[in-house]
Amino acid sequence: MANDVEYGLSASIFTTNISRMLTFINEMDAGLVRVNAESAGVELQAPFGGMKQSSSHSREQGEAAKEFFTSIKTVFVK
Repeated sequence: MANDVEYGLSASIFTTNISRMLTFINEMDAGLVRVNAESAGVELQAPFGGMKQSSSHSREQGEAAKEFFTSIKTVFVK
């Protein structure tokens, strides 16, 4: 039911059942999935971005920020 929406920025599940947790992680169409925590928080060191209509189809923050916020310039000096 959660995947039937057009957005997929973040999702969370509160559970002690490891099987249900793993199923939710694998099947949820969201860019950020948190377990036993609210979905509004973000970890600054982790790549962040949504899926479906919540996405620019890239990730920002963490190591992914280098690609998101920069472009490569090749320079040759002779």
